[in-house]
Amino acid sequence: MKQTLLLIPIISILFGYQTSIDERLYTLNRQLMCPICEGLTLEQSQSKVAIDMREEIKKMVIKGMTDKEIKDYYVEKYGVIILADPPATGFNLLMWIIPIIFGLFGITILYKYFFK
Repeated sequence: MKQTLLLIPIISILFGYQTSIDERLYTLNRQLMCPICEGLTLEQSQSKVAIDMREEIKKMVIKGMTDKEIKDYYVEKYGVIILADPPATGFNLLMWIIPIIFGLFGITILYKYFFK
């Protein structure tokens, strides 16, 4: 009876650890793009490359690598284009700002047109 009671916490810890790994894998696979599929994350893609990358990421997580280390590895291998949400610096910053500028410009024109 005591052995059974001791197994319950051990099993719950193991399931909790598995759940946290699954959550990390899901998050990482959504943060990285498939290198051969245009516009698809690793989570969405069913290509052989994406499947291999998901398995490689799983091995890296089990080895104890952090999310940043894994992303840095893939950025070094494929470039910033592999990130689903690239950092807003340099040219990427311009791509974040231009839609806002055009939106404000459009609102200004509409305001002048309707409220002359």
